[in-house]
Amino acid sequence: MNARLAMQVLQAGRIAIGAALVAVPARPGGDWVGEDGRTPGGQVAMRALGAREVLVGAGAFHAARGGDAKTAATWALAIAACDLVDAAATGVAAGSLPHRGVPVGALALGSAAAGVLIAARLCD
Repeated sequence: MNARLAMQVLQAGRIAIGAALVAVPARPGGDWVGEDGRTPGGQVAMRALGAREVLVGAGAFHAARGGDAKTAATWALAIAACDLVDAAATGVAAGSLPHRGVPVGALALGSAAAGVLIAARLCD
């Protein structure tokens, strides 16, 4: 799979996760951070995060589809940095999270690694 297609697939997944956070924030929010994710305030945060994921994913998808390689790589690295922060924040709180919360951190870490690899391939 070439780097542009890999980036599109990764961003399509991001858009889907973001849409789920917007549509039904209590379920994924609760699975990730526990009961706080099911509270009205937690749902606000999950919806806001979800909207950002949809919009950032769409921008990166568009850049991968037709933008120049440097622009697409910049998107990939910026999003990888965000995913790394998500993974680190989840890791720091892992002892207080529900058992399904830690895999979310692993997913974010994997997404960050994929983004860095995609950026490197785009710059080749």
